[in-house]
Amino acid sequence: MKLSQIAQEFGGKLVGEDREIKGLKSISSAREGDLTFLADRKHLETLKNSEASAVLVPEELDIDIPQIVVKNPQNVFYKLLELFYAEEPPSGISPRASVSERAQIGSDVYIGDFAVIEEGVKIGDRVRIYPGCYIGKNTSIGEGSIIYPNVVIYRDTQIGRNVIIHSGCVIAGDGFGYYQEDGKHRKIPHVGRVVIEDNVEIGANTTIDRAMVDETVIKEGTKIDNLVMIAHNCYVGENTILVSQVGIAGSTKIGKNVILAGQVGVADHITIGDNVIVTAKSGVGKDLEPNKVYGSGLQAIEWSKWKKVMFYLYKLPEIIKKLKQS
Repeated sequence: MKLSQIAQEFGGKLVGEDREIKGLKSISSAREGDLTFLADRKHLETLKNSEASAVLVPEELDIDIPQIVVKNPQNVFYKLLELFYAEEPPSGISPRASVSERAQIGSDVYIGDFAVIEEGVKIGDRVRIYPGCYIGKNTSIGEGSIIYPNVVIYRDTQIGRNVIIHSGCVIAGDGFGYYQEDGKHRKIPHVGRVVIEDNVEIGANTTIDRAMVDETVIKEGTKIDNLVMIAHNCYVGENTILVSQVGIAGSTKIGKNVILAGQVGVADHITIGDNVIVTAKSGVGKDLEPNKVYGSGLQAIEWSKWKKVMFYLYKLPEIIKKLKQS
C-alpha cells in the first residue's frame, strides 16, 4: 500500500517520498518497508535511528524519512492494523458439528468441528462459532458475533451483536449460592439468565454467572479482560473496563464508564457510580460515589523496610494507648 493511499484514506498530509508500505511495526523494531507511528516526542531520538520507511506523526518534523501528518497517529495505526492483517473469516457448518434441527441458523454462519448447538438456539447472520464450543438451549447470539474455541455458553443466554468471546470462557454457569440447613450447605437453584449486550468483548477464561431468578447484565460496549469473575445478579454498565483478575461478588451494580484495574475485588451488594476508577489490587467494601478515583493497593517495597512497617503497625494500638495516657 502506497503512503499516498494511506494519507488519502485518513485525511493526512504526505511529506516526502511516496513509498510502498508492506508492514506495520513499532519504532524500535521497524525495518525497510515498515510504517511506524510517533505518539510522543520523547521517542523522537529513537525514531531518528529507526530503519522504518515512514512514520505517522501529529505534526511535521525535521526528520529524514517520509511522514504522514494526521491528527491522531496512534489511532490511525490501529486502524491500519485491521487493513494490513485482516483475516479471511471461515465459513460453512462442519459436518462434525452437532447442530439441533430445532436451532435457527442465519446466513453466512460458521460453525466449527465438534461444536454443539442445542435446540432452540438462535444464531444471527455472519456469526462465527469456532471448534469445541457448546451453546446451550434457547440461547440467542446476535449478528456478527465471534465465539472462539472451547467457549461454554449455558442455556437461556442472550448475546447481542458484534460480541467477541475468547477461548475458555464460561457464560451463565450457576452462581455460587448456598443456604444452610441441618448443618449442611444446600444448593440454591439458579434459574435466571445472563444478558450480554452489543459490542462487548470478553477475554479468555473469564466467567460470568447466571442470576438466581433475574438477570446478570453486561451492558453495551463493555470490555472485559482475561481471567475476570462476575458473580450472579451483577449489573455492569455501558463502556466499562474490567482488567485481568478482577473479581465481582453477587448483586453488585457497576455504573457506566467505570475502570476496575487489575486484581480489584468487589464485595457483594456494592454500588459503584459512573466514571469511577479503582486502582490495581484494591478491595471495594462499600459503595463508591461517581466521578472519583479510589485505590488502596500497596506498591512493592524492599522486604526489610516492609518488615519494619509491619512491626510498627502491630505496635500501633499500644502506641495510641500510651499517647492517650500521656
